[in-house]
Amino acid sequence: MFARSRLLQLAEEMKGRRIVVYGDIVADRFIYGTPKRISREAPVLILRQYRDDVLLGAAGNAINNIFSLGGVPIPVSVLGNDPQGQQLVEAMAGQGIDCSAVLRAARYNTPTKVRILGGMPHASRQQIVRYDIEDHCDLTGAEASRIEAALREQVALCDAGLISDYGYGVVTQALAAALTRAANGKAITLDSRYNLLAYPGVTAATPNEEEAAAAAGTSLFNGDDSEQRLKQVGQTLQKALGCGALLVTRGSRGMALFEGETRAPVFIPVYGTDQVADVTGAGDTVIAAFTLALAAGASFVEAATIANYAGGIVVMKMGTATVSHDELHKAIERDEALSE
Repeated sequence: MFARSRLLQLAEEMKGRRIVVYGDIVADRFIYGTPKRISREAPVLILRQYRDDVLLGAAGNAINNIFSLGGVPIPVSVLGNDPQGQQLVEAMAGQGIDCSAVLRAARYNTPTKVRILGGMPHASRQQIVRYDIEDHCDLTGAEASRIEAALREQVALCDAGLISDYGYGVVTQALAAALTRAANGKAITLDSRYNLLAYPGVTAATPNEEEAAAAAGTSLFNGDDSEQRLKQVGQTLQKALGCGALLVTRGSRGMALFEGETRAPVFIPVYGTDQVADVTGAGDTVIAAFTLALAAGASFVEAATIANYAGGIVVMKMGTATVSHDELHKAIERDEALSE
């Protein structure tokens, strides 16, 4: 059982911590409409659009969450020289985030996830369809050199680093390794959607169950022994990565923390309710809070506990959302399971 005072202290220490965020920044676009009628051309619903939001997604969502939790994110990335890329840079710069290490490439289309939602403006809205506009950023030698220089420079000035690999090409093994080497003992965390084992030497990784199982070449959902299989997967991945900890997010089942071969896994129950509203970007929130907590001096299990609060809060919000420092503080204060 944790002491409330310790977690509250860590939450305060997270404020002002500088985190270099290296990864794929994605545009999360949400188009909202009210139902109009059924089309005469095809059996589909016609919506009357009333809102169109472009939000920071993927590594951008982690950046946004670090900022909302009181930290100072330093993004290192590549965006297209297109309207979506411009909107994302303006969104970050408008919050005072230093975007000097965000490169712009005319040949690259900023990845955009477009979600169409229907419903009345003041009622619950349902996602009807999503389509993705995707591209792959093949870094030139000059771009790779600029990114490596930025990573080395920024990690020296920061308290920790975060790698967010969504498979769009901005994150490479060589550059991630350069960041890890330059960290000189500072925590470097990893969230990789498709290529978890490509980045050994990080301090910790935060896959979800599906990503962890895929990396281990198995499944966690084919029997009643899923928890035992999860233990095997977690231990295998932690050893393969050579990392200090592996935090597996499990949706409504909470989290599982693997820390060292001799320690038993720590299973953390979900914070709040298991009836979630929207899981969009929850993993980005988790790694943002986890990394900030490590930067503030938290142990792995303390950082996982704080990340669990953040994840439990954000899944109760619709869309690509963030958790504020005040919300985290209140969650810790209200948790009756903590000791005084």
